[in-house]
Amino acid sequence: MNKKSNVTTLEPFDLAGTEPLFLVNAGVPIDEALSRAADLMMYVETLAAADSLMNKDHERAILQTLSEMAKALTKACRSAVA
Repeated sequence: MNKKSNVTTLEPFDLAGTEPLFLVNAGVPIDEALSRAADLMMYVETLAAADSLMNKDHERAILQTLSEMAKALTKACRSAVA
């Protein structure tokens, strides 16, 4: 029998070669992790819509990093219930 967990699993992201620079910790309540992922995506949407940064390379890097963080959070939740 597969017991579903209501907490995140360990999820590395932002690799430097083969080693992750950051990771989502295991044991975070899924509701909190998904709420944070939604917040991160709201920041992505707001920044992308504002088109406010003069340096577009920096803007793209910020958007990519925030998106990767949100993706890692959702993957850590999905892995927990799979």
